Amino acid sequence: MEAPNFKSLKDIDTSFSLMRLFMLVVIIGCLGFSSAISFWAFDAVEKSRQKVYVMDGGKSIMLAMAQEHNMNRPAEARDHIRVFMKAFFELEPDENQIKNSIKEASYLGDESVGRLYKDLSEKGYYQNLIQGNVHQKVEIDKNNIKVDFTQSPYKFRAKGREILIRETTITVRNLVVEGYLIDVARTDNNPHGFQIERFLPVDNTDIETVNRNNRSTY
Repeated sequence: MEAPNFKSLKDIDTSFSLMRLFMLVVIIGCLGFSSAISFWAFDAVEKSRQKVYVMDGGKSIMLAMAQEHNMNRPAEARDHIRVFMKAFFELEPDENQIKNSIKEASYLGDESVGRLYKDLSEKGYYQNLIQGNVHQKVEIDKNNIKVDFTQSPYKFRAKGREILIRETTITVRNLVVEGYLIDVARTDNNPHGFQIERFLPVDNTDIETVNRNNRSTY
């Protein structure tokens, strides 16, 4: 009887050990690679979240870092309200301009904006602007836009002046509005990431009406 080939058995055992070691290295490598990819993806997402977009004068977009987010948010809120009021109230005696301007304003608010537009339309407000060739301007000072950020939705109150320019006269009116702001996703049509809710004009009374020959401004 031949003696067992212990060398062959030892070689086989060594081969299995090397194979197990190789597989272990491969598994550890795969886990390390997967962890690295996961970390990179998570880091990329976090960095993307740290970027916000703010309006520059209501026209261009600037990139800001998230650490400035809390500082910029009140300014964004005030500008959102200012841009909305300009779009909703600053009108020309032109049907297409009125529709486009109201459409721009509707992106910044909820159905309360649409209800107010419908109510004014039914009362003939916009038709009177067109027929009377009235240019309606708005003056809004950001210092007169107050937003309460202590509780969401954020209540706001804004004060300004509405100026109606006719062929022979200029009428100046108070323009005081109230509403609430909520945070929403930023879009091209709503770059501030706010939406106006429960919008309501609370004072739109006349201040004065003067003859244009006596008023050189506007």
